[in-house]
Amino acid sequence: MPIVGYPGWPPVIDANTREHVRFAMSDGHRLLPCRIPIDTLRDWFGDAWSEPIDLFVSCQSEIEDAAGRRYDRDGITNGVINLDDQDFA
Repeated sequence: MPIVGYPGWPPVIDANTREHVRFAMSDGHRLLPCRIPIDTLRDWFGDAWSEPIDLFVSCQSEIEDAAGRRYDRDGITNGVINLDDQDFA
């Protein structure tokens, strides 16, 4: 089953790492926490000075597609779908 974005959980800076944007997807039955490194956002969608949440919102569809591909390939690791540069290459 494909996963889809979950609008009830807006993207936020990860309070634990301060190096990721956290967001959520859903498989229709459960919430799937996801995160993407801020450096990946800036490398692929902006520049070193870009605001991470703005980048996420402007490229949300592409990021959610990458999260879906990662989920299909690897599932969830340690309770999170972790994206990285390889997901956009």
